[in-house]
Amino acid sequence: MGGQFNTDIVEAVIIGAGVTTVICSINDLTSSVGLIIVYMLALFIQLTWREATEEISYCYDLILRPSSSSGILLGSVLLPLVIISTQSSQYNSSSIHLTDDDDNLAVPCLVFSIACLLCVWLTRCKMSVTVLERLISVRWVVSWVAVMVILHKVPLQGVVALAVSFGGSVTCVWFLLGLLYVLEESFTIGEAMVVAQGLTLLTLEAVNTTVYHTGRELIACLQVLILGGIIIGLTMKPVLQKMPTIYSINVSRGKHKQLGNGANHSNRIQDIPRPFSWKLTAFFYLAMVASIICILLPWLGIMIKSWPLLFGLKFTLMTSEKRTCLVLIWAGLISTAITMVFWLQTSSTVTRKYFHLFTVAAFLPGIYFDVELVFLATAGTFFIAILLEFFRIHQVWPLGEALQSASQTLGDAQDTGVIFLSHLYLLLGLAVPVWLYTGVNGYHIESTLPLFSGVLSVGIGDTAASVIGSKYGVIKWPGTKKTILGTVSAILFQIPACYLLSYIGILPSMASHFFSISWAIILTSLLEAFTLQIDNLVLPLFMYCLLVT
Repeated sequence: MGGQFNTDIVEAVIIGAGVTTVICSINDLTSSVGLIIVYMLALFIQLTWREATEEISYCYDLILRPSSSSGILLGSVLLPLVIISTQSSQYNSSSIHLTDDDDNLAVPCLVFSIACLLCVWLTRCKMSVTVLERLISVRWVVSWVAVMVILHKVPLQGVVALAVSFGGSVTCVWFLLGLLYVLEESFTIGEAMVVAQGLTLLTLEAVNTTVYHTGRELIACLQVLILGGIIIGLTMKPVLQKMPTIYSINVSRGKHKQLGNGANHSNRIQDIPRPFSWKLTAFFYLAMVASIICILLPWLGIMIKSWPLLFGLKFTLMTSEKRTCLVLIWAGLISTAITMVFWLQTSSTVTRKYFHLFTVAAFLPGIYFDVELVFLATAGTFFIAILLEFFRIHQVWPLGEALQSASQTLGDAQDTGVIFLSHLYLLLGLAVPVWLYTGVNGYHIESTLPLFSGVLSVGIGDTAASVIGSKYGVIKWPGTKKTILGTVSAILFQIPACYLLSYIGILPSMASHFFSISWAIILTSLLEAFTLQIDNLVLPLFMYCLLVT
């Protein structure tokens, strides 16, 4: 416990340095005070947390990802940092637009973090499950979303803010416990917080876009495609419950309560006989196609006031030759990556980092030449990746077994749960900076370096740290498996990469902003060394906050 405690302290200092950097760069007193309150509250809960995974497993019958810290502090402050830094930059330069209107999402996001922290604290105190289940029931979520829609145009701004904050908090807690309960052993508390807050903000914006038609086409596509995976999962639930899975997750719940933090949770995840059923397979395909055709496509059509498939075809292939060339380049990279998956057949750190290089090769020209295409393509790719996870988990013919084999090649040591998150987090880490800080609204972007946060931190920095650190690193950071040489390599590889981006015209210039950009690189590389969260998700968002300010 002592080594882990020291690691938590160092991680907290790094995060605190990032929070301080953002606060010193913004002129919003409310957001600054809110960030400090969330940071201190989350730090207190994390440092006083004793055997957190055991207590939550006992109270909620949940199994968190083993061999990872709770991540409560990072999960609480990360998304508020992202939103506050983005909107602060928007208001300072009038160039960056997170959404299509001027709604301030910083305060609701801080409220969502506090709601998640309250939920975590109540589970630590072993509050009655019945009380919280009533609070996060679906009917309450639907009711408060409806209230938010009704009050959105009412001039009583305080009432609207209260409805958004309270209803969003209920929705956020519902997402948080839903992720932890359904996708066992997949998340830490912190990662689930980040995902739950993101889904909540996206849901509220999607409701606003649908009802009042305030969204532009690409933002509407993002909302439908990201939330579409959840909608398909809910509509297909009766079919999925009858289908066998690759994991024996239907073990007696009472047995899970007896598993301590030191127990081998992965013992319950094992291959089980999977009798093939043409009937269930047919129902699976019918339910999925019906969900897409009857729900998602009409919903998107209402939002963009056009035929979705026709819009996608015209946008992708009929706009410019440059866009068509990018699509062909990406098709070639995807084909090469798929070939390598079935050729390598072994999982190692170096093998996984090959695919990080593929993502760099795809994102660099895409962001540089056509950020709008990257915006839409990454949203569509994430939607397809979620659908493929349904195929893999339920071993649906003909892709299920091949996807499972590929996952064993690409899977990380932290992919121990129902869903494999490393590749999804990698895509999100590279795409979220583009989704947030983009020119799709038609405004001139004065600084484009934050768009490359994922490419720099994960594609270059994390790859260099993993490959060089694992091969040549000897001296390790105290309490971690990461080497000092790996961290130094990450820093030394990212700085020349920033100079190269400056040379091709990416602003701000590394020469004129050397200290601020280097500070962002150093803090992000140190976070990679000391965090036990999946770095594909947290590193790009953390670097984005520092670069955008």
